[in-house]
Amino acid sequence: MYSIFDLHVHTNQGSPDSALTPEELVTEVHRLGLTGIMVTEHNGWPRHSFEEFARRQDIVMVRAIEMYTPLGHIITLGMENYVTGPAGGIDTVRQLRKEVKRVGGFMILAHPFRFLFDPPGIYTQNMLFENPAAVPRIPEEGALHPIFELVDEVEVVNGGNLEIENRFAQGVARVLGHWGTGGSDAHSTQGLAKGTTIFKGDVRNGSDLLEALRAGEFAPLEGFHVGRPVYYGRDSLWDPSFLGARP
Repeated sequence: MYSIFDLHVHTNQGSPDSALTPEELVTEVHRLGLTGIMVTEHNGWPRHSFEEFARRQDIVMVRAIEMYTPLGHIITLGMENYVTGPAGGIDTVRQLRKEVKRVGGFMILAHPFRFLFDPPGIYTQNMLFENPAAVPRIPEEGALHPIFELVDEVEVVNGGNLEIENRFAQGVARVLGHWGTGGSDAHSTQGLAKGTTIFKGDVRNGSDLLEALRAGEFAPLEGFHVGRPVYYGRDSLWDPSFLGARP
């Protein structure tokens, strides 16, 4: 048995830049045939109203926060609000790591190499490597950044990224010994499930999802939204052929 989640979605309940309503989200999740989604609001969807809405749905809805930090956006499970801000440096992320560990949460570094290669050699808006002269040429160089010692996973399929950005993240994740996660980063129905994560077993709630993430029993998929999923797993025991997925 498998479960398929979009692990990076924003709605208008906690992300000012999103036009996606919760009702539209649920309708689209059903249409696409996903098991569930992780709602990763920038400002947080208040727990009470989230749980009240999620209880009425027959899909799995998990609540998280995509937190702004001085070294990029980090999807955090288990946190109720921000404990750090976007100023500072690596010590700010260390403080966040400490708080997430305290509550038994989980940290996924979102779209870590966005803007790294465009335009090449002139400037970079990437938050990990702001100096164009220091842009890593190969994944082994990118993996040396200290932030990767502080997060639990790396998003390697992001629906809003360029292919080169996703493939480089995938290479870095392999160097680090991570599987890498997938999410659409959708702010509307457009592109929902462009990036997804497939889990072994029946993921029925947030606790199951957290357990599966910690166990590493997952792999990223790309293109699920158009019925042509590409499978990026590295475990020969997996058989994604039931999806029609290409390895």
